[in-house]
Amino acid sequence: MAILEQNLTTQIGELNEYSDVKIECPICKARKVMKFPKSVISKSRHLTTISLPKGLVCDHHFQAFLDKNFAIRGYQKVDFEFENKKDQKQQADIQLLSGSEDELFDHLILEGNYVKFRPTVNKKKKNELEQKLQESKKLESKRSLKDVYNEFWEFIDDNNSEFKEFISKDKRRLKLKLRS
Repeated sequence: MAILEQNLTTQIGELNEYSDVKIECPICKARKVMKFPKSVISKSRHLTTISLPKGLVCDHHFQAFLDKNFAIRGYQKVDFEFENKKDQKQQADIQLLSGSEDELFDHLILEGNYVKFRPTVNKKKKNELEQKLQESKKLESKRSLKDVYNEFWEFIDDNNSEFKEFISKDKRRLKLKLRS
């Protein structure tokens, strides 16, 4: 029984042991020291892949490859990322935190290789932010075709039937044609 208790205590201790890992974004070179659970490395055979989402180190999503000695062996930028609608709400919750980066880590739940962010947020601020998000969504849906054209005119093909009316009257396009 004592051996079982000792093994259980050792396993629980491993869950709470972390090693500092220096992370550097391969795109913008932003750096950050992060605590990484030793239990994940001990279960890994070779390299451990760490996915670092936007906002954790910088504005980029990338992956880091960590060896058994907690040394970074390389990085890989992510070319495409599916966005989850829940992520927008979670980003809004993160923005509501007014403190430092350390405050963000106070709201992280790290257990083995499980990580979750659970902020405590002022309800009044949360309601204000949700209202602003809804207003911005309404504004986006009310954009006119002309507004869309004016914002993206240089990316719209001359033969686009949807924007034909705007293309024919656009002085910017005429100037470009005269130059060539």
